Amino acid sequence: MNAILQMQNVCLTYHTRKNETLAVKNLSFECYDGELLGIVGPSGCGKTTILSLMSGILVPTQGEVLIGNQKADARSGMTGYMLQKDELMPWRTILSNVTLGLEIKKQKTPQKVDYAIELLKKYNLYDFKDFYPNQLSGGMKQRVALIRTLVLEPKLMLLDEPFSALDFQTRLNVVEDVYAILKSENKSAVFVTHDISEAISLCDRVIILTQRPSQIKDIVDLSPLKEMSPLKRRESAQFSEYFDKIWSNLQTTTEKK
Repeated sequence: MNAILQMQNVCLTYHTRKNETLAVKNLSFECYDGELLGIVGPSGCGKTTILSLMSGILVPTQGEVLIGNQKADARSGMTGYMLQKDELMPWRTILSNVTLGLEIKKQKTPQKVDYAIELLKKYNLYDFKDFYPNQLSGGMKQRVALIRTLVLEPKLMLLDEPFSALDFQTRLNVVEDVYAILKSENKSAVFVTHDISEAISLCDRVIILTQRPSQIKDIVDLSPLKEMSPLKRRESAQFSEYFDKIWSNLQTTTEKK
């Protein structure tokens, strides 16, 4: 398998006038072509910091972050970022929200707009292309936000707790939608969450981090669930076993600090 993302002995130290804080220590792992890789860990362990390193927003103090064998660079367009909130512009229509990134990057060609429209049709949002965000449900807005990122055709998707603002029922449906879209488009993605159930239902592997400085405590392989949808995974006999394993790792991580 080809590694879309390579984290190679990555360390990150924050410096202030008075002291320095080691946030990430000797972090090494890969995300492969078409893989959905989850990251869970205690609050404050640096999960979002790690996404920032992957995107190139932060530069490691030591080690390398490679996206498609190139050094991570925020200007490269190799990564697409999906945030906790949809961040849609309320004064723009759904179609113009989807093409916003293309405008900012000066890539709004007729071909790219056609691709945006194709994605809206494919994922049942075309009929709402002239609507405004306040006319859509929370789940639909998250799908629009995902399509806005996909239309830029990044090599790697970075998802920072993208469902945390949704109620539980909507969340289940949106996870199902996002999983289907990412798999259909054969996208590689790194997904950060506090929700163990969400990580198991969505991901192919889950990395468990220690408290700061972030190191890998364990990696849980979910390949036996690979052919199941997120909802089917939650109903499977293995779900509770994986949940207990991840939960136990998180608990021992917390206790040691």
